[in-house]
Amino acid sequence: MEPHVFVVMPFGVKEAAAAVPASANAEAKAAINVSFDEVYDLLIKPCLTKAGCIPFRADNEQGAGDIRTDMYFELVTADVILADISILNANVFYELGVRHGVAPRGVFMIHGGWSKRPFDIAPDRTFDYEGKLFAVKKEERDDAWQAKLDAQVEGLGMALRNALEVDNQTIGSPVYKELVNLQPVDWSNIQTARAKYFGEVFKDWKARVDVAKANGWPGDILTLADDAPTRFHRVSLLWEAAAALVSMQRYDVAKSVLEDLLKLDPHHRKALPQYGLVLGRLGKLEDARIHMLNVANELGGDTEAQGILGRTYKDLWKLEWQSGETLEERQKQAIQSSSYAVEAIQSYFKATRAHFDYYNGINVVSLMKLLQHLEQVTKTKAADTKINDLDGLISIVRFAGRDAVDCAKNDEAAIWATATLAELELAAGDAARAMEAYTHASHRPGTTAFQVDSMLQQVRLLESLDFRPEALTPVKELLEKRSQALAKKIAGPKKTEQKFRKVVVASGHMIDGPEREEARFPATKEPAVKERINKQLDNWKIADGDLAISGGARGADILVAEACADRGAEVWLMLPLAEPDFLEASVRLTDSDWEDRYYNLRDRENVKLFFQPDRLKSPPKSASVFARNNLWMINTARVLADDPARLCALLVWDEKPTGDGPGGTSDFAVRIRKLGGRLAPIISPTKL
Repeated sequence: MEPHVFVVMPFGVKEAAAAVPASANAEAKAAINVSFDEVYDLLIKPCLTKAGCIPFRADNEQGAGDIRTDMYFELVTADVILADISILNANVFYELGVRHGVAPRGVFMIHGGWSKRPFDIAPDRTFDYEGKLFAVKKEERDDAWQAKLDAQVEGLGMALRNALEVDNQTIGSPVYKELVNLQPVDWSNIQTARAKYFGEVFKDWKARVDVAKANGWPGDILTLADDAPTRFHRVSLLWEAAAALVSMQRYDVAKSVLEDLLKLDPHHRKALPQYGLVLGRLGKLEDARIHMLNVANELGGDTEAQGILGRTYKDLWKLEWQSGETLEERQKQAIQSSSYAVEAIQSYFKATRAHFDYYNGINVVSLMKLLQHLEQVTKTKAADTKINDLDGLISIVRFAGRDAVDCAKNDEAAIWATATLAELELAAGDAARAMEAYTHASHRPGTTAFQVDSMLQQVRLLESLDFRPEALTPVKELLEKRSQALAKKIAGPKKTEQKFRKVVVASGHMIDGPEREEARFPATKEPAVKERINKQLDNWKIADGDLAISGGARGADILVAEACADRGAEVWLMLPLAEPDFLEASVRLTDSDWEDRYYNLRDRENVKLFFQPDRLKSPPKSASVFARNNLWMINTARVLADDPARLCALLVWDEKPTGDGPGGTSDFAVRIRKLGGRLAPIISPTKL
């Protein structure tokens, strides 16, 4: 996430006097005129860009609106406020005070050495810069002056980057530092033109996430999560992305999304327990248990956290007996390790007592009924649950479940409540009613594979210990059939359900056009590059059953796609623009056959085209569609590979870190190195 930084500073030319002792001579005390617009353009903006931030100043706003309203919105919502307190400017200190009052962190101050800092902020950390550089007249600025300025940009940029990395760990506002437990403002319901605009944009992104979820495109969801305009919206969109990925049972990817979210908001009440659930679904049960114990303690009786902790103990219990080869062995080991089941029951019951809900209640009922069954068949006493009125609890769960179905505000709530009633009938041994309720729960509008899988896992748990098989068997068959149907549905029509052996993601320079002054991929190097590409694909043994993803441009993209298609691999061309625009921008070249090669490639049976404008719609304002396309390809490859060992990255690149801008091959190289997987030796055309 690139932090949005609102810069608070004087505008235009202002009089500045150096902070010198009273005994200093008149020349030292003399005020000079300083252009703070130059300070912004030559120092602040470049250093913030170097620090990985998006700088913004009030006079940058192009749209119509009330400048005071927009200023307050930025002061309250910006990720960071950078205040230049070099001179005693009333507006700067007023705006700094507003920020200190509404947020505990996200404030950095810089000082050019012109005046002494006021008492109230004198102890606070401030980054210094050499203000005298901007007192030099333009006609007197030589190479030495430029070198000093460059050093200032580099140094200040690095200092701000380092400060950003630890900003979440500190309280920067003196107000919040002194007034412990003061709560920051909640600006999610602000009613201003800008807030409403962001709100509408967020609704649009949420709708796109829902479409991607319905079509089974987790790579799209990950890419959309990077479109958020502010840290607040990014947290919200990451949460929606994580929830969608969990519903699609993509727990590996959901885990990384939740980790990104918790870096931005370490105390997110929904993400913390969800992360524990994901750890459990990935089989990291001890990690899940420790995490959920901490979460339950931190959230102080949160029912969802307690419920997921109960689920974790239940899974730990299952580990104790599930490896038994015979039913008798499993039942014996289950009763011997029943203390785990009791831990689960007590965690669920604690949540039930704190705030009754049918989810936690049904888990108490099912586990207690299962322990009673084990006691009967093994003639052995289970650990004491210390719960005496099971019949009363059953009545309450039935009432709460029926009430939840009748009053459900959405399909999801109705599905879980119906599944609860189904499991209750299963526990009671009423096969016909259980079958009827499970049929309704698994076939309601909006039922997800995750929900059906949750029902199925509980049924399989009971089946493993031979609990009421006459009622369980038909329910299990029903849910397995429904689970398979939903898996096919969310995979969509593009065969994303196929499990590829390896996934190749490729990017590289286009063949040089006549306008390029410095050679990067001259046409004469095509045979040598093609040879190296084929050698690498041979090394990876790319063939039928593998997938290749590239951007479809002339040069490296088409060369890799052609070579993979020739080997029988499936090829996806993921294009950043609508086809006519893409052909003009990235394929056509005078006196070449690249356009014909593109059409020949796209018409092959094992090649599919996907267009960013169709799948993801328009990118955020000022964002590069080409950088977004890199991210889209990488996210898609990452999800489909499912394992870094099965992800292969191939780059045709001159290895220059700059020069091709956002969306170019250097940008792709940075992203792919962070991802992991197999990165082939870089193919540099000019070095072949």
